[in-house]
Amino acid sequence: MIDPKNQNQLPEDIEMEQEPFIPPHYLLLLSVLGFIVAGIVAFTQPTFSVVGYGGLAFGFLALLAWILLAPQQAKAVVTGRTAQFGGTSLLVTLLVLVALIAIYTLVRNQSWQLDLTESDAFSLTPESEQAVAGIGIDPNVPPVRLIAFYGAAQAGLRDQNSVLFDDYQQTSGGKITYEFLDLDRNPAQAELYGVTRSGQIAVAALNDAGEPDTENAVLVNFVDQGEITNAILKVAASGEFQAFFLNVQDNVAADMSFIKDSLVQQFDWTVEDVSLLTLTGPQAEYRLNDPNVDGQVLIIPGGSQPLADQELEILRQYLDAGGDLIIFAGNSFNEDFSSLATAENLNGYLFENFGVRFNDDIVLDQTLAFQSPLSVISPNLDATSFITTNGVIPGQGAVIFDAAHTIEVAETAPANVTVSRLAQSGVDSYATTNYQRIVDGDFAESEADAQGPFVLAASAENAQTGARVVLYGSASVGADLFSMFQNVNNLDVAFNSLVWTTNFNNFFSQITVQQQQRPQDQPIFADAQTIRNINFATMLLLPFGILALGAFVWWMSRERLRS
Repeated sequence: MIDPKNQNQLPEDIEMEQEPFIPPHYLLLLSVLGFIVAGIVAFTQPTFSVVGYGGLAFGFLALLAWILLAPQQAKAVVTGRTAQFGGTSLLVTLLVLVALIAIYTLVRNQSWQLDLTESDAFSLTPESEQAVAGIGIDPNVPPVRLIAFYGAAQAGLRDQNSVLFDDYQQTSGGKITYEFLDLDRNPAQAELYGVTRSGQIAVAALNDAGEPDTENAVLVNFVDQGEITNAILKVAASGEFQAFFLNVQDNVAADMSFIKDSLVQQFDWTVEDVSLLTLTGPQAEYRLNDPNVDGQVLIIPGGSQPLADQELEILRQYLDAGGDLIIFAGNSFNEDFSSLATAENLNGYLFENFGVRFNDDIVLDQTLAFQSPLSVISPNLDATSFITTNGVIPGQGAVIFDAAHTIEVAETAPANVTVSRLAQSGVDSYATTNYQRIVDGDFAESEADAQGPFVLAASAENAQTGARVVLYGSASVGADLFSMFQNVNNLDVAFNSLVWTTNFNNFFSQITVQQQQRPQDQPIFADAQTIRNINFATMLLLPFGILALGAFVWWMSRERLRS
């Protein structure tokens, strides 16, 4: 009614007097603010505290007050033009979500997987796949279990890593299994494996009763495929194996650290740099032809001076008793133009007993060479030997022999001995005995040079004594230098010779040397609080911030239209 005392009062003034003390839209904004506070607590704090519950309650109360004070506005949200057009958008969104869920279900049921990550975070690399598949088909390898200690806060990471663990299980034919344990709920189990924090994985072989071998388990600090595969190979390869690198002149063994580290870290071998006299001394920690070890091999990693008579006698007794030997021939570019491998005393014994010996020469090739005619590439690898086939792609593998001596193979092998020509140079190769000419930089072929192809690597086995010998014309085959080049199989072949001589390949059908970690594989660590902050920024702040900005723009446009 119009106040009779004030006949000039307008209807708009009456409407203004009936407005609530607090504009209803302020309550709606306070409600949104309360929900935002609750969301911040949920995403950034370890537990949902009193502040979070207070923000949640405040949001609901403010929303209820807005509905009570402005029922027409609340009704317009549901029945207004915005709701009508928004309903269509909501329906389209729901249809898209249903379609995506249907596609995901189909892909999951068909087990279709495609790893698009550069670091192969969700699938096995070719090296790991070959090693794991070999474990699956080898009856001598025990089952292996991956025990991942993940807490409740790492549920998302657990789901992510399950994809990679599933690949291990499927590729191995079920021989490799995995399980997740909560570190906080299983402190005794964690202590058995030395686990100190969430995210660590214990790799253990299973005994005949199906129980993990906790004493010999290997602990991996984070999900890294190379580390996990190496740990699997290590726990599966039970047995005692020894590799002795003889101390020679020029300290050539120091250039073979990659092979040494692979033997120790991946397969738990005993690797020592020793002298022959040390191995036979009265206080020797290790002994040659030890019957208590599963495999033992001597490695001569080059050297320029011949073996002393006493050393040669020790070597002869070792081989006659069934020992194993690998010789990487050192080059002869020294003052005397001499090499341990080409010395007459050693070569006379090798040729008489195994039908192979080194020639006192050097091979060159102007066609199949790596950077220099002295670095001869051998693409002709024995397709029947484990040494030159395991981990080597047929028709694509190659071995580089740097400053190599040629190897002579007897026309008739000694009794009970089988000889294999592992690697040969190309048809355009040639060999010279004139070392001074090479020192002077004259690499041109002359009429006096012998014509290739030449044998650059050979193996010999005595079936009666069990002795195995592998000869390489160059120490570069086992050197770290060529570990960085793709399609160069120097380290694969050198490692395979260690496996073959010791019969270590009886533990696996396929063994490969795992590649060094790539830069993109380096993990990035973050504590729990940082992860919660990242989740808040990516899952709450960005999407809902953009939504709030859109709502603010819509509200300001609405206010301008009303004005």
